[in-house]
Amino acid sequence: MSSEFKESYVIWGIVTVAVLTLLYSVLLAGRFLSWFGIALPLLGLYLFWRFVRAVERIADEMER
Repeated sequence: MSSEFKESYVIWGIVTVAVLTLLYSVLLAGRFLSWFGIALPLLGLYLFWRFVRAVERIADEMER
């Protein structure tokens, strides 16, 4: 399984969770701004994961 294939799963997972939390915050909680309390940490987690992947790629290239 290639890393690009795994990355697409992560991206779709994050998008799915973001949409579900948006629907929850608007339809059930009735507060749109409460969605940002959930979505912003997810965005931060995704950016951190991308940073780790970039460092791994740099380390692999340095070994060669």
